[in-house]
This record gives sequence, C-alpha cells and structure tokens, in this order.
Amino acid sequence: MDINKSLNTSRYSKSGAPRIAYLISGTKGDSRRMMRTLQAIYHPRNQYILHLDLEAPARERLEMTQYVKSDATFDEVSNVRVMAQSNLVTYKGPTMIACTLQAIAIMLRENVEWDWFINLSASDYPLMTQDDLLHVFSNLSRNLNFIEHIHFTGWKLNQRAKPIIIDPGLYLSKKSDLSWTTQRRSLPTSFKLFTGSAWVMLTRSFVEYCIMGWDNLPRTILMYYTNFVSSPEGYFHTVICNNEEYRTTAISHDLHYIAWDNPPKQHPASLTMKDYDKMVKSKAPFARKFAKDDPVLDKIDKELLGRTLRFPLGAWCIGSTNGGSDPCSARGNDSVFNPGPGAERLQELVQTLLSEESRKKQCS
Repeated sequence: MDINKSLNTSRYSKSGAPRIAYLISGTKGDSRRMMRTLQAIYHPRNQYILHLDLEAPARERLEMTQYVKSDATFDEVSNVRVMAQSNLVTYKGPTMIACTLQAIAIMLRENVEWDWFINLSASDYPLMTQDDLLHVFSNLSRNLNFIEHIHFTGWKLNQRAKPIIIDPGLYLSKKSDLSWTTQRRSLPTSFKLFTGSAWVMLTRSFVEYCIMGWDNLPRTILMYYTNFVSSPEGYFHTVICNNEEYRTTAISHDLHYIAWDNPPKQHPASLTMKDYDKMVKSKAPFARKFAKDDPVLDKIDKELLGRTLRFPLGAWCIGSTNGGSDPCSARGNDSVFNPGPGAERLQELVQTLLSEESRKKQCS
C-alpha cells in the first residue's frame, strides 16, 4: 500500500495544521522536571496528559495538579490534564505499556482532535520549537508512524523472548522489581517479534487500532508481552510490523538524540554541555536523558527554543513584551507557525527517513 494514501478512517483532521497528543510520564521527585518539559513543548493546538506514578507522594501530585490549574493559559485553552489515576509502573515491565495505553484511551475518549501521539519522560527535552515541528508535519502524510524497529533475531531473540518475567506492579500496591521465573517458553510462530526504542510518534489511526483491536492482534500481542522483559521496546513495534495495513507506515526512527556508552549500559548516558553540538547535528526534535536542571537545558532554552519566560515564543504569542511582559499571555491564530532553524533541521531528517533507501528497512 502506498504510504501516502490515507489509511485514516477517523473523523479527525486530515488536512490543515496538525495537532499532537503528548504523554509526559514521571515518578517520585519528577513533577518540576515534568512541568519544565511541558512548558518547553507547549502549544495551544496540542493536547497534553501528565502521569506521575504511584511511587510519587500524593503531595507532589497535588502540587502538579494545582500548578496546571493555576496557569492562565492552560486554564483558558483546557488542553493540559493530570491523570487522576496514578499507576504503579515497573521499569521494563508491561505496566509501562498499560499506562501508555490508558493515556491514549483517555485522549481518544475525550474526543479532542489530534493526529499523532508522542510519549516523553521527565528526562526528555525538545531541541526545537513546536512551531518548527508542527510546520514540518503540516506537509507530511498523517499516516506515518515514527517507531524505531528491527526484527528480533539470533542470540538476542533467545535472551529476550524465551525467559518469562512477572511484573508485580500488575497485582501489588507497592513497587518492586520484575520477577524472573525458572521456566522458559518457545518462540512464537503466529507472529514475528520486533524490538526498538520505547519512544514513539504514532498516528491516531494506529493507536485507535491498538486500543480497539478489531482483528484481535493488538490484544493477543499485549497478552504475550505481559511476561516479556522490556515490553515497552517491543509491543507497538510487533503490532505494527505484523499488520499488513500499517507495516508500510512504520518509519524506523524515534525522533530522539540518545547517547549510549561503549559498550552500552542499561541506561543511556546523561547529556551535558559536551553533547550540545551532537544533539543539534542529529536534527532530532527531542533528546534524552537529561539530569535535573543540567546547565545544557538553559542553553537549549536560549539558543534553540528562544525561551526566556514560560513558553518558547511561537507565532501564536501576540502579546506585548514591554516591561518584561509575557507575549504568550495573549493568544493569536494557533494554526499559523513561525518556523526557524529547527524546522530546517527536521525537514532534512524527514527527507532522509522517507528516502527509498530508508524505506527498504521497514519491518524487515
């Protein structure tokens, strides 16, 4: 199927300026980092949902909720919500996928318009403005899914797919690590396993399919991944690459700059000033992971986002700047964008990703 032909049967926008639904997730001590990331990626066209897991104290969750309620722009536009239900989330466990699917289901249920879903954590940060990103994606097919993926083969397949794990977060009220059983299982034969980055940009059409599962494949694979280590790095990837309709829409990139040690450790390296040039040259719209209030975030705010007050200065900000006033306190037309150098970088990246050479790697 031609990737440019519409697969999207939903009643939401297929033309005009796009809208993005963001999930920002965090745990104990992350609320202020989450708010900083929220402000850095804020645009009135988009939708935002924030989830602090159950490990965070109720006081911290209340503080974040009150901050959202007290912000005049968030209150007026009504596009930022804090998930009322906090879930236990186990690192590398299926509870991470369950939380992501719940956030998607909430945003689908609320019937708000959006075209793509992006998941971020408290340690993610943008490398360009939303005007840059929305401008570039205005000219793209709404059917493209950005999901880094490779086919599981060899020793890694045996190491990951045969062990059986149990995520205590599914049935306990206190957080604990994954449990490993002594039993092993055979490899699946009814579908192929794929893996990749847990950070994705997925179309509304595809995530509706994952939630509704009208041919049962998403549910079958979700149940399989319940006992799979690192399920966030495989669930969406395996669903999309085993569906004939959607597999041609999968672009193998997570839109992030991530630095790994050599040899790679369990977690990526924390980004600092020394990584700044490499981040920019990557042309990616996001990067991770950052330590709390690392000085490089201030440099990104100043040089890449043009952010001096609450939000990066977008075309929608039409207020006065006299006397240090916040120009984003007055909203203009949110479908007009003022793209900058970030848009040029992203355009170059997207052109590379959509090249015939890159497309040959889809779900292969």
